[in-house]
Amino acid sequence: MQQVWYKQFWPWFLIALPMAAVVASLFTFYIAATTNNDMVVESYYKKGKAINADLSLIEKAEQLGIKAAVSPANNGLVLDMVLPDSLKNQPLKIELAHKTLAKNDRSYVVTADANGRYRFGDDLNESGRWFIRISPMDDSWRLQEELKLPLYNAEEIDGK
Repeated sequence: MQQVWYKQFWPWFLIALPMAAVVASLFTFYIAATTNNDMVVESYYKKGKAINADLSLIEKAEQLGIKAAVSPANNGLVLDMVLPDSLKNQPLKIELAHKTLAKNDRSYVVTADANGRYRFGDDLNESGRWFIRISPMDDSWRLQEELKLPLYNAEEIDGK
């Protein structure tokens, strides 16, 4: 005597394949509906113009002989700057942008300590790939580099 269809393996196997596709598509829709895509830029033209301005600021830093090195410290990161005498110990803007998650971006305004070093990032817990941008308050020059956090050694930032 033959078994009824719902007690056999093959009908359930054939039903499970399309059902798995339905569940996967619903899960994909949920992800698409509930998360932001931080990688999308609204105005490519404006972004392109900003990149050209960035390049001129990086060239200005190179002409002035400005260099930097970031190293790990007990609380966050330490920035050592090589600056012309006229620019020494000025306040700096430091922006740390996460490569994929804009909500993790950080911005700091820092001043030099007694040794001429800049300390920042004591609230920085996330690891991964970051983009650091260093500039003075008047935005007359800029250094930028990609960093991989956490840092274990000093990392040179020359803007190239």
